[in-house]
Amino acid sequence: MNTLALAPERVEGSAILTEKFESFQGEGPWTGQRCVFVRFSRCNLKCGFCDTPESWDWSRYNPSEASEKVPVTELVSWVRDRAVDMMVITGGEPMLQQPAMAALARGAKGIRVQVETNGTLAPTPELASRVDLWVVSPKLANSGMNYSARIKPDALAALVTTGRAAFKFVVSDPDRDLDEIAQLVTEYGLGPVWVMPEGTTREKVLAGMDALYTPATERGWNVSTRLHILTGAR
Repeated sequence: MNTLALAPERVEGSAILTEKFESFQGEGPWTGQRCVFVRFSRCNLKCGFCDTPESWDWSRYNPSEASEKVPVTELVSWVRDRAVDMMVITGGEPMLQQPAMAALARGAKGIRVQVETNGTLAPTPELASRVDLWVVSPKLANSGMNYSARIKPDALAALVTTGRAAFKFVVSDPDRDLDEIAQLVTEYGLGPVWVMPEGTTREKVLAGMDALYTPATERGWNVSTRLHILTGAR
């Protein structure tokens, strides 16, 4: 039986990945900084605008071809060989593989660790202590997911409690989405807040940033670009 077709690994010795590569962070608080990306496979949500469907959509992708099991020791060596001072653990939803994440962060001691998560799963105490920045992206109604699936109050509270979380929201319609974001921010005490336009082309990203600038400023929020799309980088 092919283990890659099953649930994510719950042990720390190996991780199921979609890809890994060197680039720079294109979104959020650490935009523009050189880093390595480690993209974990599998996700617990199915968002309509997802830009990495190969990490979870098995109606379109074969998990045996779209992902690979990598020993954490091998992954640590790869990260250290890149000679960068920041590692971004992303997905999919990497928090489905927390033991492997914690082992990777331990092995990469001295390298800043940023985790990108949808905010539906609380971190273990060890993992929470090893992450320098949580970039939490709670999904809005524009994702097509039910509220109860995409918003988990206990998990959001745990991430807020770390004191090292930023909350980044993807906006497709400012007139609709910004009020929804404001409600979540107030109800769950989220902050600092970054809003980012949905889009996969330069034109759409730039137009989205222009539309977000004034309302974000009025609400005291930050605006994130999508630098990798603007520059054509990965």
